[in-house]
Amino acid sequence: MDALTKLKLMAVPDTEWIKEAAFREANEYWLDVSSDIALAVLRTLRKRGLTQRDLAEMMGCSPQYIGKILKGSENLTLQTICKMEKVLQIKLIETPYSHLRDTKPSSQPEPQ
Repeated sequence: MDALTKLKLMAVPDTEWIKEAAFREANEYWLDVSSDIALAVLRTLRKRGLTQRDLAEMMGCSPQYIGKILKGSENLTLQTICKMEKVLQIKLIETPYSHLRDTKPSSQPEPQ
């Protein structure tokens, strides 16, 4: 048996990239939003001279988790996004009642 035939018999087909591509395609929108959030946070950290460790301390989480967030592929909870907005004093997402945050302690509108 020649070397090429032997190699072909031993080779394991790489199908992981197919799964990863399907995941990216199925989750394209939130991955784009997560990436946009990561870039906004990175810009803010750079602008203010803060490190990922600084942000982790401000948020009360691990630097490893901040690293995942800043890679732009973490499926962030609304709670995490709001916490980042609060500690960094920046807007990361727009919500129906975002305009009320600066004036009311509650995120709910007043009844009319």
